[in-house]
Amino acid sequence: MNRKDLLNDFYVTKNYNKLKDILNDSTIASEKEILARIHLEEKNYKAASEIYKDLGMTYEYGRCELLLGHYDITAELWNSIKEDSPPVMWGKSLLEFINLYVIHIPTFFQIRAFLEVDFDALLNAKMISYCENIANGAHLFAQNNQESYKFIGRVFVNNGYFDLAELFLNRAKDICYVDPEVHFLLAKCYINSNDTKKAKEALLTSIEKGYGYYPAKKLLEKLKLS
Repeated sequence: MNRKDLLNDFYVTKNYNKLKDILNDSTIASEKEILARIHLEEKNYKAASEIYKDLGMTYEYGRCELLLGHYDITAELWNSIKEDSPPVMWGKSLLEFINLYVIHIPTFFQIRAFLEVDFDALLNAKMISYCENIANGAHLFAQNNQESYKFIGRVFVNNGYFDLAELFLNRAKDICYVDPEVHFLLAKCYINSNDTKKAKEALLTSIEKGYGYYPAKKLLEKLKLS
């Protein structure tokens, strides 16, 4: 299978069963890595972990172990990595948040690149206690990146935790009222609680602050609230 078709099946058509049949016996590292990512998408963290371990991809191996709830294994793996790459530095900081003993607050760009992705992954892996500890450290993340409340709130919205999302998004609104996406996400929370009045107000604010923010306009038209 050529690389172009492989990537098309992974990213575009998401034909995972076909790819697994093709890649299970592959000895090519780049193809095994795609197979590991398929297992991650399907929440088969153990299978992904084994592939990353065999490939010597220590950071990714440790991340899978974290999604399995194996905090100590992840800490050992990540602490064994000597390079100070952004993912590694982020990962070590993330463990501090999970352990409720934060010494190193991630940088603006680390938070922007990794917080939402990893928080969503942990929530989908049902690592609820980890997520609680991370969310409780939002004020620390916000010291270096004020969008942190929005990132966490957006994950809660996308996973249907609207009550929790509203708490974080209201904090985000207090910090950056002019961000149209914050109001748009809050509108989704109000819609979930059947508060059409507040939903309309939030969507109109989103459109105003976002100079015609299209997602808000589209949702307003869909709900026939305009």
